[in-house]
Amino acid sequence: MPAPHKPLFLLTGLWAVASPLVWLWPGLVADPVFWHLHEFFFGMAAAAIGGYLLIAVPHWTGQRIGRPALWGLIIAWLAGRGAEILLWPNTVVAWGFAASYPILLAGLLIRPLLRARAWPKLWMAAVPMAIALADLAVLVTRQHGTLSPTAPLCLTLGFAGLIGFVGGRIVPAFTNSRINLITPTALLPARTTAGTLAAAAVGLAVQCLITDIAQVLAGALLCSAALLQAIRLAGWQTRAIMTQADILMLHMAWAWLTIGLGLVGVALIWPQVFSLTAYLHALTTGAMGSMIFAIAARPFTPRLSGRLVAPADLSVAFALITVATALRIFAPDTEVMGISVLQGAAALWVCAWALFVLRILRHWHHPAPFPILSADLGRKSGALR
Repeated sequence: MPAPHKPLFLLTGLWAVASPLVWLWPGLVADPVFWHLHEFFFGMAAAAIGGYLLIAVPHWTGQRIGRPALWGLIIAWLAGRGAEILLWPNTVVAWGFAASYPILLAGLLIRPLLRARAWPKLWMAAVPMAIALADLAVLVTRQHGTLSPTAPLCLTLGFAGLIGFVGGRIVPAFTNSRINLITPTALLPARTTAGTLAAAAVGLAVQCLITDIAQVLAGALLCSAALLQAIRLAGWQTRAIMTQADILMLHMAWAWLTIGLGLVGVALIWPQVFSLTAYLHALTTGAMGSMIFAIAARPFTPRLSGRLVAPADLSVAFALITVATALRIFAPDTEVMGISVLQGAAALWVCAWALFVLRILRHWHHPAPFPILSADLGRKSGALR
């Protein structure tokens, strides 16, 4: 059995290819909008989070997941996807299948964390439990016809908050590691006041949307969060890593986070002028898709002289994700030679993740590198701190 991150990142890539097929193959599922939304968050993104966490926890505890547990996790993920497509999407049985993967993942994470007394890292087990609760809430309220129109937005902002928390540590840590290979420099900040305030602003915006207090206030909070996250990015010395494609991917993913928060905030303030549905994709396909790709591709990126060197296929794939996101946001209703831009963006996205899947398959039997996510061999990667 390969290292745990390999099958989970492979499932991430396969489901990233599958999730937009409803726009390329009409009639594939009964409710394409809901299926696309649900499987993007609870299929693709949940698999990616599992792969990352199963890399991070052994880094702190020294305990790795066993083969039976990994098989159980994969089967649980597949069961959840199959229940949504083939079985009883509106029954308790399907809900149980849907929640089985994140609950099992949480159980596999919490044991080694408790044994190692890694109390500050218990959030790693809390994340999949939050995913399970969110999935159940979506499925149950949909069955009873009470699913809130703001649910997709709240889910998106929840994942955006997770990117801000985890990515806000990964991006400066990997950037600092790479810059120090070139020239010694001061440690780039990960935990900052701007990051804390941005997280609080997103959290308050979600509360405003859930309680239906004030959509305009939620928009203003998101615009504030965008500015704060942009300030963080400005301090991460992007110009110093412009030739380092693997690090530049992380910076571009973070840029999509700032752009997405700002665009969604603007759409909430002026809904009669701007399309919230289109702008949401700056956070989903843009921030989430780019960040997942940039992180998940690292274990399969060649290493040369203590650093990762992004190959052409991964660089092209990331560029396709970027173009697909821009098309989906700014020209969603346009047609070119009888082909809608929506379908074109979906096709580019599918091609990007197909390249990612092929990269994993080519490296399937290669030994996992150490550290898995970082090429910094001189010390533990700060990205998992």
